[in-house]
Amino acid sequence: MTTLRPRTVWRTAAAWLALHAAIWLPAARYARSHYPWPADARNVLEYWDAWHYSLISRFGYEGPVRWAFYPLYPMLVRLLAWPLGLATHPEVVGTIFSTLLFAGFCWLQARLLAAPNAPPFVAPDTAPDVDLGALRPATLWGWLCLLCWPAAWVFHSNHTESLFLLLSLLALVAARRGHWLAAAAFAGLCALTRNQGVFLAFAVALDGALRAGRDWRRRALVFCGSGLVSAALYACWPAYQWWRAGDPLTSFHAQAQFYTPAASLAQAVASIWFANPSSHVTWGFYFHHVLYLAAHVALALLLLRREWALACYAALSLWVPLYQAHLENTYRYTVVLFPALFVLGDGAGRLPPALRWALFGGLFSLHVLCTYYYAVGEWAY
Repeated sequence: MTTLRPRTVWRTAAAWLALHAAIWLPAARYARSHYPWPADARNVLEYWDAWHYSLISRFGYEGPVRWAFYPLYPMLVRLLAWPLGLATHPEVVGTIFSTLLFAGFCWLQARLLAAPNAPPFVAPDTAPDVDLGALRPATLWGWLCLLCWPAAWVFHSNHTESLFLLLSLLALVAARRGHWLAAAAFAGLCALTRNQGVFLAFAVALDGALRAGRDWRRRALVFCGSGLVSAALYACWPAYQWWRAGDPLTSFHAQAQFYTPAASLAQAVASIWFANPSSHVTWGFYFHHVLYLAAHVALALLLLRREWALACYAALSLWVPLYQAHLENTYRYTVVLFPALFVLGDGAGRLPPALRWALFGGLFSLHVLCTYYYAVGEWAY
């Protein structure tokens, strides 16, 4: 197996970014876009959900559709754009912001590889044997699995994933080092970024409780206290909806406009093989289903490693979308599950060379295709 070194993290990330630039710039300039906008590289920064984040950053929550998107990311972009004089171009600020956040994630991963018991931004712990192995890739293949995931281009675009990725790493590291209050705060911020933040908050509370000693009362205190802190931060969002729209569930109702929910458990499960009446059967979506099943292999590997909290986080992230009766967002929805992708890639690295290279070759090809698809306005989530 190829051991991952800190400098390799930076080199591969730089090559990954250069590859995307080599795809996006010519495609945005010369390829025919599905968006009726002039051929301009800057327009790529506002495709799909990025357009909504830009509108929220500029004008706030106006109209029913924008309420479906969580507030922390567009609020931070707005705060950064104003002093830079780019208030009318939040897509530029958001792209730079996301790229820097992903660079921060890479830096933290490199630090965890170099000094696993002394990560930055977290107070030193007296215990020398803190287990952070599941939060970093053990091999180069684990790291490449994250970089080559089909929707990994999103980490340098005007989307929420980079912010969520960095906050979730900080939350899980803090939980593992026994700093459950800081972990809960980071998890609460994740819940203000994406709906998966609620799942992460539960996993962080569980992880902190499991590492709080053998006293069940101490464990219950950590679990409930962590949950309350995360919930208190998240409560700002429904409170704001109540104040502005008169309904604390405005966001939930707005999200329901984008899908037809499954009417039963059987319908939800049937979405896996396109048997749900609202499923869209196209050849491209078969790849979403294949990687959805691959993510379950990662879930099984986490369970085998007895990573109970991370397994719960992955399971909730994988099973709740079945309620939406389709898996068309699998690429983007699973790309932030970095512990699952790390363990999946590390596991694939143990396969025979021919099979390993075939799997990563297919994954890399799909990644390049999705990167191009986004540049021309096609579905790449």
